[in-house]
Amino acid sequence: MSSNRMKERAEPSLGLRQYAGIVAGVLSLLACPDVQAQDADDTEDRVTLQVRPRTEWRDGYKRLRQPGEAGELLTMQRTRLTWHHGTEKWEVRLGFQDVRTFGDMAGNTPTYGALAATESWGAWKPNAKTRITVGRQRIAFDNERIVGAVNWSQYGRFLDGFRWDQTTALGTTTAALTWDAPAGLTRIMGYHVYTSDRHRLSFLYFDQKNSLDPTASVLTSGATWTGKAKNEAVSWVVEAYAQEQRNDQPTSFMGVAELHGAFGNLGKALVALDWLEGDARGRAFHPFLGTNHRHYGWMDHFYVGLPANGMADARIHWTKPFGKAAWKAHWDVRYHRFYSPSFDNLYANEVDAVVVFKPTDFVQASFGWSVMRATEAMYASQNRAALANAWQQWGWIAVNFSPSILL
Repeated sequence: MSSNRMKERAEPSLGLRQYAGIVAGVLSLLACPDVQAQDADDTEDRVTLQVRPRTEWRDGYKRLRQPGEAGELLTMQRTRLTWHHGTEKWEVRLGFQDVRTFGDMAGNTPTYGALAATESWGAWKPNAKTRITVGRQRIAFDNERIVGAVNWSQYGRFLDGFRWDQTTALGTTTAALTWDAPAGLTRIMGYHVYTSDRHRLSFLYFDQKNSLDPTASVLTSGATWTGKAKNEAVSWVVEAYAQEQRNDQPTSFMGVAELHGAFGNLGKALVALDWLEGDARGRAFHPFLGTNHRHYGWMDHFYVGLPANGMADARIHWTKPFGKAAWKAHWDVRYHRFYSPSFDNLYANEVDAVVVFKPTDFVQASFGWSVMRATEAMYASQNRAALANAWQQWGWIAVNFSPSILL
């Protein structure tokens, strides 16, 4: 079995019997008279199910293929069950997921399985402008470039801790404190967003402290500005962030500029440039908690498969609906041209394409293919032997069933 496949597996946790017990427990709780006795006008109970199998062909995915290495075909599935209970003042969410690769053990023994709690939190809303959330929760800001939930991954990302959201006339402010005890990480986040008719301005303070290796502690701060023209056909995004490390390295920077356009029947397009500073001495900006798959190519060669010592990404996106209205279908094509941070070396050209169908609100099918042409400079950056035919590819088919049931 390949190393890539091993990396995709979850740690053993609960088996099928425990999973059935949890489902029965949730349903029993919903049937309790004490729960049902609350005012129906103020109470909502909703169960959301998700079954998301995805088949992938990996041939140079995440890391450049080496001579003699063969591609790999595998299918993974994410299964989720989430219960959400909400009233005017309180909310509770309890969610579990099972992630496994087809062909693995059935997971029907106490010692094997991938079932784990994803979301398990409670929230108090003392008034319409204040919300305090405690527990394992999804935390994501802006476009998830710095802090993201990584929902594209079968596992996703959820953080354990506290979150306080406060809305005023000047916008919404968020303060969060989370822990990752096995990794020795404590994260302190402060976020504020102000929105007007045509502009959105946000600020982020993100301090990650590492108790196991204090020199690896990182402080990231910056801002994101999103705006649109009066006709709303043109919009833009500008981002600027700085990152300070505790190991006496100089401050590193990240900058992003995007220009979006809507062209009627021709669809929507954008041109953009991402720049993440880095040099040979190890000084580099690292978006370690971002949803990097979304931004730096779906082949996942930058900040997903391997750490990157900085990079620049000049990219073009084009998306357009097609077919019958009932299909709710669209295609999305993206071209990336990756450079070293100094623009001295071209790393690779990558093309990503996907076709999406959504015939109902709870069924979606996606078909995607990505190809990458790497240069010798990129092989050298990954310490890999260059191939005469340097094409890498990743193909995938995914179906997402996600019905929501109001109880």
